Amino acid sequence: MIGFMRRLQADRLAGQITFLILASIVSFQTVVLVTFHVLDVEGRRHIVDQTDFIASVILALDAAPYDARSDLTAEFARAVPFANIHIQNARPTPVEVDDREFAAEIHNIHSDLWPSADVFAVAGPGDGGPGVMAVSLRKGGYALISITQHRKPPRSVWRWLWQPEPGTPFLLTPWALSALLFFVSTSVLVLWASNGIVEPLITLARHAERFPGDGDGDEPLQERGPNEVRELTRAINRMQQRIREMIAARTRVLAAVSHDLKTIITRLNLRSEFISDEPLREKMLRDINLMDSMLRKNLQHLRAGGDRSDYSLIDLDSVLQTVTDHFAEMGRNVTYYGGGRQMVLGSLTDMQRVFTNLVENAVHHAESVEIRIQETPDGKIQVDVADNGPGIPHDQKAAVFEPFVRGEPGRTMANHSGFGLGLSIVRSLIEHHGGAVSLLDAKPHGLIVRVVLPRPPQAES
Repeated sequence: MIGFMRRLQADRLAGQITFLILASIVSFQTVVLVTFHVLDVEGRRHIVDQTDFIASVILALDAAPYDARSDLTAEFARAVPFANIHIQNARPTPVEVDDREFAAEIHNIHSDLWPSADVFAVAGPGDGGPGVMAVSLRKGGYALISITQHRKPPRSVWRWLWQPEPGTPFLLTPWALSALLFFVSTSVLVLWASNGIVEPLITLARHAERFPGDGDGDEPLQERGPNEVRELTRAINRMQQRIREMIAARTRVLAAVSHDLKTIITRLNLRSEFISDEPLREKMLRDINLMDSMLRKNLQHLRAGGDRSDYSLIDLDSVLQTVTDHFAEMGRNVTYYGGGRQMVLGSLTDMQRVFTNLVENAVHHAESVEIRIQETPDGKIQVDVADNGPGIPHDQKAAVFEPFVRGEPGRTMANHSGFGLGLSIVRSLIEHHGGAVSLLDAKPHGLIVRVVLPRPPQAES
């Protein structure tokens, strides 16, 4: 619901479509009301009130000759079928009137007749209840009149809106029903606009943001929505496919070049062994090893996140313990604080490469490294690799994830072998596994590399 309401903001497409729909419906309703109230001749034509009609009938019967009354009542019955008119000689028995509206009608009719007119209510022919009025005619006899409908007809749509039937509940008044119909119609249109037009665009934007990285971003997005949105989706799918092919071609070319260079490096390494000058041979071997390490890092960077064929359930606790033991055997102060068996879905080789790169990067700049694993409040797995080194300035933390970028001033190539690919490889592999990596400051000094990985679906359920 919150996400749906956010779509209705003024700067969103759904909000602008909603405003257009509301403005159109309000304008249409206004035009209809004005047309009925101002231009409709039937709506403005004067309609004779019920009391005026009854008073006119009584005056006609009173003025007619005595022997013509039967013919006149027959004409009234044919012309006005909803009026029941009967004339009798005997005075009917008056009854009490409890209906205020009927009593008001009797009073109004009395005021329209001659001053001494005798108008009163009598019992009906059925259940004996009131509803029939009697009038004493001046030429003798009594006229009994009853109208089938006592309600006053509406004179126009405007009166129908402003003057509902007395006693009508508010939710059943014309205004409430009109508002309900307006709300339902608008909601249907807004939901259609949101799900049919805006939702495909939002999905398309998220898909484009994920490209060409991890997860579902490698799959073509389903084409749905209006024709223009489908064409845009088709164009982005083609663009993503071309970029993937271009990246794959670049990877193949660079991998081939790196392989050929490694062959040359191997020959240089062998030939340097025949150099008799010991200092010169050591310098050449150091440069050759540096070139070999650079090519190895380049290949790791190019292959990061490229294949999922070796994905399986991995005991991350075991991976971290293995990495810790490896560096401890090398004489490094690396400590691991385990948290039991923590399972993730991914590549065992990639996970070992990730945490080996992180620990290797940390031990080059710090005296001690701590690895901690725990579960986040939302059920994910969090691994912190913390060191007590010089750290990375806050304004450079985002940049060090880019390829061939090294942190300054504490983490430079002048102090050790480094090419600025370690964190870039880590981020590529972690994002390909559906996780995230971030850099935090350690207290009082140092750096914390935080890796968050999702649990496999079966472990979450």
